[in-house]
Amino acid sequence: DGRVRVTFQHAPVWERGVEPGSCPPQGLKLFRTMVSKERLRPAPVDGIEDSTIQGPPSYDEEKSNPPIPGNPRFFRPIPPFKWHAKWSGTSWTWGPQTGDRGWSLSEVDEADAWHGRPMGDATGTWSLRLGGGVLIQCPRVIAGGNAGICRLAWLPEDDGEVGTMEDGNTAKLLRVEASVNALEPI
Repeated sequence: DGRVRVTFQHAPVWERGVEPGSCPPQGLKLFRTMVSKERLRPAPVDGIEDSTIQGPPSYDEEKSNPPIPGNPRFFRPIPPFKWHAKWSGTSWTWGPQTGDRGWSLSEVDEADAWHGRPMGDATGTWSLRLGGGVLIQCPRVIAGGNAGICRLAWLPEDDGEVGTMEDGNTAKLLRVEASVNALEPI
């Protein structure tokens, strides 16, 4: 019942010494990043028992009315070592030649475990780690001929506590990455 939206906005940029507008831009520079945490969860509002609250969560609302297991908790600390856990599960990709493909992973290889490297894999990567288990990575500049990789990793919930109703629930790691090509001649 929750989601994270990330929007990266880039602006045209020219190399040092080149007059802007004298030629097409030579790159796109990260200008703004917007992060939105959203939830849709039933909670009492003004005496109405089954109201539905939409929009950004608040710390007080989440503390007084915690989400049920399986739904994200946006306000909680995530220990840094949690990102380095051995993760496994399913993966889905889409490509123009192959379409949708899904497979199982018994363990994420170190090379593919970019969520454990908060500064990214390439120099010039802008990154932000937010409370609630959100990691964002984006290239500071996307130049023509080079693909930029924008990434989001999210740990929406913790492992269940032993001896509680949530015992046995394991944490989930959700990841998405998108490759961006820009300034290519058409």
